[in-house]
Amino acid sequence: MVRGLILDLDGTVYCGESEVPGAAAFVAGARERGLRCLFVTNRASRPPSAVARHLRSLGIACSADHVFTSAQATALYLGGGSAFMIGETGLRTALAAQGVALTAERPDAVVASFDRRFTYAKLRTAAMLILGGSRFIATNADRALPTEDGLVPGTGSIVAAVAAACGREPVVVGKPQPLILKMALRRLGLKASEVLNIGDNIETDVPAGLRAGIPTVLMLTGVTRARAARRAPLRPDWTVRDYAALTRLLDRLL
Repeated sequence: MVRGLILDLDGTVYCGESEVPGAAAFVAGARERGLRCLFVTNRASRPPSAVARHLRSLGIACSADHVFTSAQATALYLGGGSAFMIGETGLRTALAAQGVALTAERPDAVVASFDRRFTYAKLRTAAMLILGGSRFIATNADRALPTEDGLVPGTGSIVAAVAAACGREPVVVGKPQPLILKMALRRLGLKASEVLNIGDNIETDVPAGLRAGIPTVLMLTGVTRARAARRAPLRPDWTVRDYAALTRLLDRLL
């Protein structure tokens, strides 16, 4: 029986500043049925409190405890020590909460994430530190982000630059790897079989869910189109076009 939902955000619940039609009503209805909802996002740039404010502006009741970001997952994965960070406020806040010291002097790890102030100097420092023995960690590898203006470069573009500069591949904490979803299950206090993983990206949300053993729904509301979904090597358990179809699916599963 389904007892909880893991919902991706970009392209699933919102696109840019706007709600994906039906998202708020769906979440409200799921909660009325007693389902636990956790919003799990690969984006690491904003702290959970900022994400929660965004969701509340869309009519979705939400606190920071209802949000789990790849920045938080990365900080938990590191568990302490030191790091050189390529990233923004969300990652800085998450690392500080786990006692990870930020330094460019022989850090334990280099953490690459979304950074709108990414520069050659940061690229050079990251590559040299990794070649000097620091672990290479990426919050996620999303190549693009869906926005109201279309797709824009994501964390994966920055991670690819660092990888090219040092000749090493990172440990990826976020989706499509399953670690972030396994952590999310612990946050929910539920088993994989009791949860639906819902997302819009056939390259990240779906593989992560399947690898974590969580029944997975692909929403055709964001980056993935039906044709691409049919050609993907890893396919979701269900594919739905919108929240009306997702509600009908949930009716069958409850």
